[in-house]
Formats: sequence, C-alpha cells, structure tokens
Amino acid sequence: MPPQKRVAPIPSRWIKPVVEILRNGHIRNIRWTRTAESELPLFGFTTKEQAYEYCIDLLLTPGIHGEMVTGMYDGIDQTLCETWAMLGKHPLGSPVDVYVKIGLHQNQVILNLFSLHIDRSGELRRAIAAYQPKKRKK
Repeated sequence: MPPQKRVAPIPSRWIKPVVEILRNGHIRNIRWTRTAESELPLFGFTTKEQAYEYCIDLLLTPGIHGEMVTGMYDGIDQTLCETWAMLGKHPLGSPVDVYVKIGLHQNQVILNLFSLHIDRSGELRRAIAAYQPKKRKK
C-alpha cells in the first residue's frame, strides 16, 4: 500500500517568503528544474514571469491545501528544501489540474521550482478531496 499523502493547509509562514521571491523574480534566487522549465509553453507561458504570476495567484488562493513533500534537495548546493506540492487550474482551460511543487531553502533566500506540469496521476487531487471531509468533521 502506498504511503498516505501528507495533505494540509499550506502554512502562511511558507507562502509569504515564496510569494516575495516570486514577485522579485531575481534569476539567482529562483532555480528551475529542466523539466519544469521545458514545459512552460504547454501552459501558454512565453516567459518565466508569467509562470511566477500564475504561482503567486495560486499561492494566494484562500484556504489552499497541498502536500508536504519530504526529501527534496536543491540540485546545486544540496540544501534540503521545505517543499509543498499543490494543484491549480490549467491556464488554457484544460480540465486537468496543474501540479506545482516548490521548495524553499531553510534560509528562505532560494526558491526551487521543482515541478510545473499537468497532474499526471491525480493522486494529490484524491488526497486533498479525502482530507477535506475529515477536516470538516473535527
């Protein structure tokens, strides 16, 4: 049996510095994986700044939930990153969600955009849906 997804509301203490880094958009502070960068055109983005705006809007969604992903390291300096995966609506109107995974260095200076692609498996969508009824019962 696969491990349970650790779904929870994404903490504002994490969202705030990530949004600040995305707004700044400084090339030295945002590191993309090759896969995430190569899939930008699939969402209609012609620049990274458009992807940053998409991520900012997603992160500022009230009550956003996601999965805390453990064991994600920066590819350059091997810093362990606090990483969250979340889902957003496809900017081109596809019914398939966009899966975004962002890691934040412990020092909150560098952001790693690990994933930006369609939600291929649907696992996170199911985990969030399963979590939300539990939350209401408490």
